[in-house]
Amino acid sequence: MNLKMFCASNALRIINDAGKETLTVNETHAVRCGLQLIGFYDHFNSDCICVMGKAEIAYLQTLSPQAATQSLTALITKKIPAIVLGDDINDYPLLTELCEKHNCILLSSSVDSVSLVFKISSYLSYENAPWIGLHGVMMEVYGVGVLIRGASGIGKSEAALELIKRGGRFVADDLVKIVKTYEGTLICSGMKEGSYFMEIRGIGIIDVKILFGVSSVRIRKDLDLIVDLVPWNADMQYDRLGDKIVYDTLMECQVPLYQIPVSAGRNVAALIEAAAIRTRALFMGFDFMEDFLTQFD
Repeated sequence: MNLKMFCASNALRIINDAGKETLTVNETHAVRCGLQLIGFYDHFNSDCICVMGKAEIAYLQTLSPQAATQSLTALITKKIPAIVLGDDINDYPLLTELCEKHNCILLSSSVDSVSLVFKISSYLSYENAPWIGLHGVMMEVYGVGVLIRGASGIGKSEAALELIKRGGRFVADDLVKIVKTYEGTLICSGMKEGSYFMEIRGIGIIDVKILFGVSSVRIRKDLDLIVDLVPWNADMQYDRLGDKIVYDTLMECQVPLYQIPVSAGRNVAALIEAAAIRTRALFMGFDFMEDFLTQFD
């Protein structure tokens, strides 16, 4: 991955880039390297980014210059991807000198070292997670992540535009990137994060962020619900009770699915809102159908 982009995404400062523009990381987590500084390398994975904080630096300062040099050299020569100093440690001269000597990337952060390990690990996990691309529009509606699918020209973007006017937040249009995290969560974004363009037939390309403001967009959103827009067919039997939840499977994850028939006069945005509210209610433990059926017992 690009080194400068990695640093910008994690609020890191570059102390030594080792003459490299890319950061090669084969693991999805960062580690503290306290045990390695005392010479214990059993179960150590040299493919992980190493994080040092006040505790590690304080330990090194108790050693003689020769012992500290030996300890750090042993770590750096393991060809680790990078060392990151946390706890707002801007520099440790001996470490900087050795990183320059052995071409090791050295970075720093104002974040405490414990949180820094989690932050970097979360970023690496997302960036290296499996993903797919699907055609549709991704929205946040009442806090629910909704992927709107349907044939070209059926009105996905128009429905999304109305949802934005109603307070929904836009994530992506046309091609939606869906990432599966190691916890099994599906996270959606645009193929290019931070780009909020939408195509409206008859109008052209619009920038949602500029037209409706920063409160109308978000970079990523968990996928909670899929809505398929389909042409109205009088001969088709549509679900009228909602007593059975239908799921679609994406990357071995099941996502609730609603099929909404589209015809002239139907307020598609309002129907999507209703589906999102019902999904939110089910997440919170409320089942409208159960209450409805009890009235006939």
